[in-house]
Amino acid sequence: MDQKPVEPTPFDALPARPPEDAAPEAAAPEDAVPEDAAPDIVTADPLDALRAQLAQLHARGTSGAGWFYWIAALSLINSVILLSGGDRHFVVGLGVTLVADTIAKAVADQHPEIATVAKGIAFGFDLFVAAVVCLFGWLSRRPILPIFVVGMILYLLDGLIYLMVGDWMSVGFHVFVLLGMWSGFSAYREMKQIKAALEQRLAAGVPPSV
Repeated sequence: MDQKPVEPTPFDALPARPPEDAAPEAAAPEDAVPEDAAPDIVTADPLDALRAQLAQLHARGTSGAGWFYWIAALSLINSVILLSGGDRHFVVGLGVTLVADTIAKAVADQHPEIATVAKGIAFGFDLFVAAVVCLFGWLSRRPILPIFVVGMILYLLDGLIYLMVGDWMSVGFHVFVLLGMWSGFSAYREMKQIKAALEQRLAAGVPPSV
């Protein structure tokens, strides 16, 4: 009985392995892929890797600049609590608004006839300060790095108020917030450096790399 012809498989196209004692002339050509070679690795597009890195830096910078909004909001809450007769405050809040509210409350206690005016002036000052702090947050997220630095310096100086009165919890939290701000500032600075280097490489016709 005639045998049916065997159909070739994809493995039949692979080059046969030369015997171990074969002469160098019988070796596989230079462009052949050796058996023990690692499989080809599909590498990601360098631009995609750069975009991912920039996205991570931007998220960290946004988080650091977001502390300005928290400071403004919690400072206003502190002001409402104090001016309404409370005696508690958030440690993230500003010392400068706390001083203004304390003075207004003392004046209101000593001169009830002008209590509303004193507290109104203090709260107006608090709103102005909160608006300025929010402006620092908005500009820091642009990101305008000099504004970010000025905001951190002002918050550092504000922490000295708590240091002078011995409120160590607020001092410690000011330090914690400043570290978060510094992390965001560093991320924004690195992001700008990467973008500037990328623009230079593209202008010179050099492909981007991570």
